[in-house]
Amino acid sequence: MLEERQAGTSSVASNASPTSSVFVPPTGSPTPTINSSDYDLSQHFCRIYRHASVYAEGKIYIDGGNAYIPKGKTTFSNTTASGWTAGMNNNLLVLDLSQNFTNQDTFPYSTLHKGPDVPSSLIEHALWYSIATRKIYQLGGWFSSNNPQDPGFKNTSAIPEAVIWAFDIGTQVWSVADDLGTVNTGSKIDRPGAAANCDAPSLNMSFIFEGYVQMRSDKDYTSYKQNSEFQFLEGMLTLDTSNDVSKPTLTNISVPQQMKGADFGPRMNGAMVHVPVGSRGVIVQVGGQIPTRPTPYGVPIQDANAGNVNIPLSYVDIYDIETGYWFRQDTFALTDGMPYGRADICAVMVPAKDNSSYNIYMVAGIDDYSKATAMEEIWVLSLPTFQWTLVHSRTDAMYGHTCHAVGENLVIVGGMQTKPEGGNVQTCAEHMPAEFFSLATENYTGQFDAEGAKRPAPVPSKVVAAVGGTRDGGAYITAPKVWSDLYLQYIFNPSLPRPTYTPVYILANETGNGTAVPPPAPAPTSSGKHKAVIGGAVGGSLGAALLIAILIGLYLRRRKAQRHATEAALQSQVTAGSELPAPAYSPGIHKDAIYTHTQQADAEMPATTYQHQPEPAELYAHEEHYDNHGYLPPDTPEMDNATVSTSPPLTSRYNHRHTISDMSATRSTPSPGTVNTRDWTISPSSHQGGFDTDSPTYRHTLVSGTGSTLGRSE
Repeated sequence: MLEERQAGTSSVASNASPTSSVFVPPTGSPTPTINSSDYDLSQHFCRIYRHASVYAEGKIYIDGGNAYIPKGKTTFSNTTASGWTAGMNNNLLVLDLSQNFTNQDTFPYSTLHKGPDVPSSLIEHALWYSIATRKIYQLGGWFSSNNPQDPGFKNTSAIPEAVIWAFDIGTQVWSVADDLGTVNTGSKIDRPGAAANCDAPSLNMSFIFEGYVQMRSDKDYTSYKQNSEFQFLEGMLTLDTSNDVSKPTLTNISVPQQMKGADFGPRMNGAMVHVPVGSRGVIVQVGGQIPTRPTPYGVPIQDANAGNVNIPLSYVDIYDIETGYWFRQDTFALTDGMPYGRADICAVMVPAKDNSSYNIYMVAGIDDYSKATAMEEIWVLSLPTFQWTLVHSRTDAMYGHTCHAVGENLVIVGGMQTKPEGGNVQTCAEHMPAEFFSLATENYTGQFDAEGAKRPAPVPSKVVAAVGGTRDGGAYITAPKVWSDLYLQYIFNPSLPRPTYTPVYILANETGNGTAVPPPAPAPTSSGKHKAVIGGAVGGSLGAALLIAILIGLYLRRRKAQRHATEAALQSQVTAGSELPAPAYSPGIHKDAIYTHTQQADAEMPATTYQHQPEPAELYAHEEHYDNHGYLPPDTPEMDNATVSTSPPLTSRYNHRHTISDMSATRSTPSPGTVNTRDWTISPSSHQGGFDTDSPTYRHTLVSGTGSTLGRSE
């Protein structure tokens, strides 16, 4: 029987302990258990969503998630409209990608059962994979309440303490990952739920970003009110399993309090990818949601879901791994306009063969939680031009899915589809958990191409039309219309020596008024200060409403003071320095550089405030979200040369305007053979920059028809 198949783990089952869990085959039960065939999705599948998945060694591992469970041991193809019940995926579902198969086939799927101590019904969590350790790490999320009758359901009193579990791919044994070093994590690693996450395989590093905890996250939070009380977590937690550390190490990296005058977080339900540009690459944050009202980290907030808004896709946030600096970069529309803000998306990064472009595929997502209305578009954000293009759309709508790029195959796993009028569909999916989109033909094919998995994916045809070259690469437009921070060009062009740079934002875990600098990397420790961060949020409910009000008041007062300090730093910091290395000319740029540059920085369309329940708990068989969500209309118009002109004017939280006429400028004679590059020595009168310089002049090279911005920094 398949429910007894243990993939070689049952032989040591009798030695299982709280920190090492191997499944013991069931001996028979009068009612279904989580390990009975009734709940084996490889045999009886209807639908799965809000799960976690990771690609590792030619397979996709799918953990947890909510599910529709067939009642009569049927499957997706023969289950009637009323022949299912709400449930959970209580096992580890494995999809083998070693051969061709279709989305109707069941043979590539198998189920690995878990021991009694391994979390079996998590949703909104993450899986990391390390090549170095050959382990999959399970962290974050919370225990599903999709159906109290499901054998995997945990009563509040049974919810365990948050720990990170590791699944050894070689031995197929689960164990608590209690051997990890820690840096800046505090005394506890919380379960960040609804948090963006990604792996960086080339670095043997993994990342998870912010999120929150709620009543079903951890035994420390079971006193919280379900569906309405949350605690937001600050920071980006990383796992380093490379040779750079003596042992696998967790580090919490603080995030900026603000970017361009707007709160940076808390955040949830977005996506992020690692882009391997330069020696270590960058992490790019895409989409998701943010509260519209000031919201402190690390404090239980009643009605924390009372007002969230989709993060505009008119910009992305970037973390440079080498320096530890954060940046915000504007994005630009091609012929398809800008995508609306959305959440519950998935994203993957696919490089050109020659790394001349890096293309981030963003798949589907939800735009209105109050009506559960979603979309099923596939957009590509191409870097380093930061241009959006729509590569595919269809009438279906989906959220709560995951995706993986495997050669020419884009594998989309699970997801909840919604009805045109809103609300979740009440039927099974039309196929097994995985659906397939060909990155070569740019269409859904319904089949996995094993040979195509061995080939690098081509550049999307619309991206080729925008950046030049061919589908194999060779892009010759390798910069955006405008760098939102001039330092980014040194990150995306590693051939340029990086100048000294000082960011002007303040980190969320700082209390001083100085500018932020990356923290030193201390030796791994087993504990640390108890901070309101992912690794060490304030434990348990603070109880008294008065105390919470005082804490929030102090937070708002401190936040206002720090914002004023940041603004003062921006006003007072004048570049005084050494010449920036001149970027090389990029073909495809307009031949005439523009000398008068007027820009409206961080232009944003008005956002609609809505009531949002950030994935708290499920309402059993018919999960719904009681929140109202607005989205942004098509965003910032394309820039005409260097001037942004809109009618009516765009709403902007941070208006930054400068022209070369504000400065004294002297043109130098271009060196022989220089094409379309104009060097100017500029003495800034009001320039706000972040570069440390050693002379009273600042060399600015115009490298595009729009002109690069004059040190516009965060």
